[in-house]
Amino acid sequence: MPAPGVRIDPSVRLLLECFRAPSAALGGTECEWDGVVRVARAARLLGPLGARLAAQGVLERIPPPVRAHFDSEQALVAHRTQMARRLLGELGRLLGGRGFPLVALKGGAYLLQGRACARGRLFNDVDLMVPRAHLDAVEGVLREAGWEFAESLDAYDERYYREWSHELPPLEHPEHPLQLDLHHSLLPPVGRVRPNDAALCADSVAVEGTPFRVLAPADQVLHVCAHVFQDSDLAEMLRDVSDVDALLREYATRAGFADELVARARVHGLGRALWYGAEFSGALFGTPGADALKAALAFAAPGAAARRAMARLGARALLPESPDRLPSLARRGARQLLFLRYLFLRFPLRLLVLHAAYKGARRVRRGREGGAAGPEQAG
Repeated sequence: MPAPGVRIDPSVRLLLECFRAPSAALGGTECEWDGVVRVARAARLLGPLGARLAAQGVLERIPPPVRAHFDSEQALVAHRTQMARRLLGELGRLLGGRGFPLVALKGGAYLLQGRACARGRLFNDVDLMVPRAHLDAVEGVLREAGWEFAESLDAYDERYYREWSHELPPLEHPEHPLQLDLHHSLLPPVGRVRPNDAALCADSVAVEGTPFRVLAPADQVLHVCAHVFQDSDLAEMLRDVSDVDALLREYATRAGFADELVARARVHGLGRALWYGAEFSGALFGTPGADALKAALAFAAPGAAARRAMARLGARALLPESPDRLPSLARRGARQLLFLRYLFLRFPLRLLVLHAAYKGARRVRRGREGGAAGPEQAG
């Protein structure tokens, strides 16, 4: 569990315990379940929790008023899943067969593969990755088909996304409720860690009966770890840590997978992110084999001081709080510090100073004009 001294809301504690040992759900009172359902919904974990309870035969044995919330969430999940399938089908017809790998990422990949971690997932978007050399051409095809950026961009934003980011701004289409995130890498090309994009594409795996490919199993795990611990401030990312847990559980049956995972972490420079993924998924979700994986990653493990700091800050940022309380001062402070860490990992110092100066000046200018603050993705 999280570092000593980090207060965990009782509802969050029971939520995590239900993931670790689904039979724990049978002992909850309706009052306790009220809190669990609320924090699980806020953390986008109500559907995944229901899927895990159902897989263990527990869901049908919890009180009917509680089960009704899971049934309602499952109806919404089924609707969003159908929208994701429809969108993937159309994107496949539009972009498939053009001579380059079309790689589905994260939830879309899990859905195409039928992975357990797709069950209960509430889709908001679909993520695709294409080689950088083909990004402009793919964007042109999408624009001709009616896709547009979900936000207006000024000249600075255009430069940010074209030169410094690993993805375009979210794209939306009037006929599709879900957004499309188009990537050319897993992390920003100017960041302190740069995965081997050629290896990602070369080792991706074709999905039979579709024009799509998905990342190799080890690379899928590394992508989630990179997304959480290398390219975010960890705020509201508990669902993504649960993906690390789900993937490690599912791939644990593959002979030699742990060794393959460590080897791929070396290829992509993601040993530290993977270490944190094992640390937090093991502490929060009881992931089997997490300690052994951390031991194999000793070459990338953080120092003792960094480990203690990350344990405290990460727990405060990741874990949801009761909807009845405002975020504590400690939580707000942790998120600010982790946001600074995120910027430090994302930009070299020169670009970080430039970026901070421009964003600060734009906020002042738009504040005077009464306008919006600009895209959050740019920090």
